[in-house]
Amino acid sequence: MAALEGWQGALLLEAVGTGKTWMALAVAACENGPVVAIVPAILRAQWTDAARRAKVPLHLWTHERASRGTLPAISASLVIIDEAHRLRDPATRRTQTIAPWLVGRRTLLLTATPIVNRLADLITLLRLAVPEDALALDGIARLGDLESATAPPLAVRRIAVRSSPLPLSTDRLVTNIQPDEAETRRGDGAIAAIARLQLSECVPIRRLLISVMLDAAASSDAAFHLALRRYRALLLQARDAGGASRVMLRRFAGESLDQLVFWSLLAPDAANADLPLADVARVEQILAATPNDAPWIRVIAEWCDDARPTICFTRHRATARQLRIALGDGTAWITGAEAGVGPHRVPRDAVLAAFGPNRAMWQIRRHLPRILIATDVAAEGLDLHAAGRIVHVDLPWTATRIEQREGRLLRLGQRHADVEVLIRLPSPSIETALTPLARVRRKRRLAEEWLRSLEIVESDDPPPPTGPLVATICSGHDDPAEVTIRLERGGRTGVVTIAQSRRGNLASTMAFAARAAMMQCTPGDGGSRALVTRIHRLARHAAARRDGPTLAALDRLLRFANASPTLGARIVVARLAEASDRELVGADVPDVKFAGPMHATVIAAILFRSPRPSLR
Repeated sequence: MAALEGWQGALLLEAVGTGKTWMALAVAACENGPVVAIVPAILRAQWTDAARRAKVPLHLWTHERASRGTLPAISASLVIIDEAHRLRDPATRRTQTIAPWLVGRRTLLLTATPIVNRLADLITLLRLAVPEDALALDGIARLGDLESATAPPLAVRRIAVRSSPLPLSTDRLVTNIQPDEAETRRGDGAIAAIARLQLSECVPIRRLLISVMLDAAASSDAAFHLALRRYRALLLQARDAGGASRVMLRRFAGESLDQLVFWSLLAPDAANADLPLADVARVEQILAATPNDAPWIRVIAEWCDDARPTICFTRHRATARQLRIALGDGTAWITGAEAGVGPHRVPRDAVLAAFGPNRAMWQIRRHLPRILIATDVAAEGLDLHAAGRIVHVDLPWTATRIEQREGRLLRLGQRHADVEVLIRLPSPSIETALTPLARVRRKRRLAEEWLRSLEIVESDDPPPPTGPLVATICSGHDDPAEVTIRLERGGRTGVVTIAQSRRGNLASTMAFAARAAMMQCTPGDGGSRALVTRIHRLARHAAARRDGPTLAALDRLLRFANASPTLGARIVVARLAEASDRELVGADVPDVKFAGPMHATVIAAILFRSPRPSLR
């Protein structure tokens, strides 16, 4: 609440399963205006039920609708975004849609895993909630400077809240399922099959194609054969289009590998990446072999052959389908928008309820399902703590996804004394070629280091403000007097003088002057500089016409363009820079509010005698 009051934005980074939904509802209960919560579609029913139980009015929207470019037509005073790590990429349509809408609105981001691949993920989330210079008075001129920090600065705790995790009463028992001889032969066969393909002469594209196929082969033969069929379709599409465009390659890679590729460096949008059509015949020969997933499925079935409710997670739908068919008609499953028990379709919420807090009251079918096969669509936010075992059928690319999967069971309310965690390891040849374990460990170390440093301990003192900040208050015979703020930051100096009326609030004047001086110390953005130049030109013309309303609109726009931006404000400024003069004058932008409380230390006070009452 203090972070939202001071900065208009905050990140709630509590661990998985510790009740971030209820904390956010507590904040919403104190809000005077409308509250919008943007949540994943699969969590909408859960949020609806929680808001009803808490008696908190809430307008719900989904990430998926935002990805289609639509936003709620409501003037929200507070916006809550659950699973906010989904907005970590500023280039996605979802982020490009939501970020400008957040400008001028108080924003609360919820995520237990703000760092998925790199530190830039956390920086993007901070930029969604607060301006770039929010921590400048703490010695962090720009949020982007955090990327070069050797350790998390304590000042980040002002807006990123995470308490020390409470120990759960449930033990986590981990068992690695090592590949047997049959699984090792299957992996070696997949490596040999991929080696027979010519693929592309472009090295980055060749590596991408190999990664997609190896990733599928690590999961199952069914997923590997599906990847080969998709490669065959890509070849035929590239033949008809005269080459493989970046759009085609991105669609082929799919969402799971999307985060690993710098697409802007891989290939231009123009179709110029040649793919060998001779690979069509080679793919047909490989597909002629019969998939053999029976050995590893048999191993998992043996591990799960008891009464303990179990959830098996996989990233590949083909693997999920193969596994649930092999485990029998009583197996529940959920993939994307579809769900069911055995061959029968069942509403998704009903399937999830069979493994949720009210499992004992489940009466959808005669027999209560014991095993749930799920893709990662069910790995975020859901409460599935009625299960006591989780199986990682294949490894995700990030430690974040592993934590999210296990957080469905390892959470407050878990009634089992222990939760079994089974991790199916890939064959040695695929591990050597793809190194998924090494990638997961590296990303886990980075995330754990930063999150541990952000944890707040009750005995901690708040991080002290930093200088240098010099304020001069001159009270002479005249009214108004002057307040001068001089600020030095990164070799730059900002000096701002503001008239102070005897009836005014001295603290507010000092805070405004300090923020304005801080803006002078921060290098401006090229796009905003061009926009400011246009606003000045339009203002001169409006002044010549004595057009007061236009001058007032341009003054408000000028303050917005000069202010340190959030990610959304930067997008708005870029759009305004491309607008016509008429659109620019009519643009509706929020009033600038400097974020964060200002702390000043009085070094010296000089009092000037005056026959009039002092400024005290």
